[in-house]
Amino acid sequence: MAWPFDIIVASDDARFSDPAVVFGVNGVEYFGHPWEIGVRKAKEMLFTWEALTAEECKTLEMVNHVVSREELKESTMKMAKHIARQPMLGLKLAKQSVNQMQDAQGLWPSLQAAMSLQHMGHAHERLIHESAVEPEGSEKIKKQAKRKESNKFE
Repeated sequence: MAWPFDIIVASDDARFSDPAVVFGVNGVEYFGHPWEIGVRKAKEMLFTWEALTAEECKTLEMVNHVVSREELKESTMKMAKHIARQPMLGLKLAKQSVNQMQDAQGLWPSLQAAMSLQHMGHAHERLIHESAVEPEGSEKIKKQAKRKESNKFE
């Protein structure tokens, strides 16, 4: 759910994943994965639902900055205050320019298509499991959260 944010500052202990597939549906809440981290990494993130570290996310340009948990509030507030001192119109125009570029690349139609596919996935899960999502999904995610990073793909 981080994709819609303009700037992301993560604590060094943060982890990011998209476990939608384990629930029997596609990643969709804001399907910017290929735009944010590239097609191959997006597929890996969705297919394995393994968590990425904050440092990995910074390397992928998914997050802007990584700071210690103790510095998180001070660091983000300092940046927010700096941004708040900029001309409002300039900020709005810069944001709109970037957003329009993403839309020209097909982001908006992809978001709409992913949402349609998610509806189909939830309908399928209801037919098969009488639930909107794969029933074992929650347990799989809890088990993954307890694993050590070195035990990936077990």
